[in-house]
Amino acid sequence: MTINVADKIAAQETIASRLERLPVTWLTWRIVIVAGLAWFTEALSIGSLGVSLPALRATLHLTPGDVGALVAFQTFGVVIGLIPAGRLADRFGRKRILIGGIIWYSLFTFLCGLAPSYDVLLGVRFLAGLGMGAIFPLPYAIVGEFVRKNHRTMFNGFMDACLSVGYFVAPLLGFVVFPHFSPTVSWRIFFMIAASPIIYAWFVYWLLPESPRWLARKGRMAEAETIVATMEAEAIRLTGKQLPAPVAQTGMTLPAGRAAGFAQLFGPRLIGRTIARCVSATGVFFMFYVVMSYMPTIFVAHGYKFATSLIFTAIITGAAIPGKLANGWVAERLGRRAAYVIFMGAAGTGALLFGIPGSIIGTVFYACVMSFFGTGAFPALKMSLAEQYPIELRATGAATVEAVSRFFGGVVGVYALPVLLHRYGLATSFIIIAVVAFIGVAVELTSTVETRGKTLEELEHNVVASSAGAGVANNPRNVV
Repeated sequence: MTINVADKIAAQETIASRLERLPVTWLTWRIVIVAGLAWFTEALSIGSLGVSLPALRATLHLTPGDVGALVAFQTFGVVIGLIPAGRLADRFGRKRILIGGIIWYSLFTFLCGLAPSYDVLLGVRFLAGLGMGAIFPLPYAIVGEFVRKNHRTMFNGFMDACLSVGYFVAPLLGFVVFPHFSPTVSWRIFFMIAASPIIYAWFVYWLLPESPRWLARKGRMAEAETIVATMEAEAIRLTGKQLPAPVAQTGMTLPAGRAAGFAQLFGPRLIGRTIARCVSATGVFFMFYVVMSYMPTIFVAHGYKFATSLIFTAIITGAAIPGKLANGWVAERLGRRAAYVIFMGAAGTGALLFGIPGSIIGTVFYACVMSFFGTGAFPALKMSLAEQYPIELRATGAATVEAVSRFFGGVVGVYALPVLLHRYGLATSFIIIAVVAFIGVAVELTSTVETRGKTLEELEHNVVASSAGAGVANNPRNVV
């Protein structure tokens, strides 16, 4: 029997309506925790490089350019891996690509510990970055497609806090490892330990279901029905109440199974959204990479012992954990745009003050401000990336924005920062960081789409409808 397009869309809308009526249960939290721990394990691997830089610089006799290239090559690997991973996730499923990425970057992180030279380490770290690129856009795409509209950013705040916990644990683990081994061996052991997340791929396989919205769009209705029915039964069992009637989620006007090309991201419907999100995201990523990759090196360069610099770094990275939880809460109350403006405005101010010479307490405090507000800006930003695009392009669009912004913020920016610090000093370098943050604030205020309080189906309908109005597609503030 042939099912027409209208029937397929109706079935997809039914799945979406049933998901939107579900209360938060332990099964919801299990999905969020498993997805969040994927970020925790990845952060441990990424953080291993920043923690190892002082030892690598001393034992391999690295120049400032070498240090910048090493961080940039890892990030460049992430950039290159992001876009194909997003396309693969939209075609073959979020879960498969998530598992593959975890296994990939864990294996190459382990091989970093066996690298015989700087050049080999550079290449292996790039390859590890390819796998990391597969992980970054998927947890918030998965959770965004599972949970109801009023909880998406709050849950993403929790998941992003897991990412910061990973960055927090990395310097603490370094504090345990590095003082007990010689510099020539310690960084090798540390990379091997940071590869332990490969075990976590098994938990993702068994505990994380595939997105029912994605399954429904691919015509795999039986699988989507099984997952949603399980969540409904769990909700009824835990609450002791019947679920309310689903509210129709209409507006899914794209035909089921339609192939969505990468070029659509820069077509008339989406180009305004894509460019605005790239600029806003670049400010956050630049701040993030500065805080997470260079703080140990900056403190060592100012005369502090390596062990002391790791403690300072742990405090600074730890400040991002409550920042992300706060950002998720603010984004649900005031909107994604307001959360970005508040947090990145404060982070840019912190960067300006960090560059002014002062006491060590003041320096650590302003670094914590950059971490709390700058790195803390991610939950609202990342969830808004997933909300910008229809389901066939959700992972592709989010991955593309991350790739572009990570390239400018995490490749160009972090490669240039050691050279800027060497030539112009701390104050000028951090003025530049602040300016990039303030540019993001300006773009967010003038050119982005507010997505708070709307279902993914409503947002998808608005994307499609915007192309029908004259002049609307090129003015993203008129879309919602």
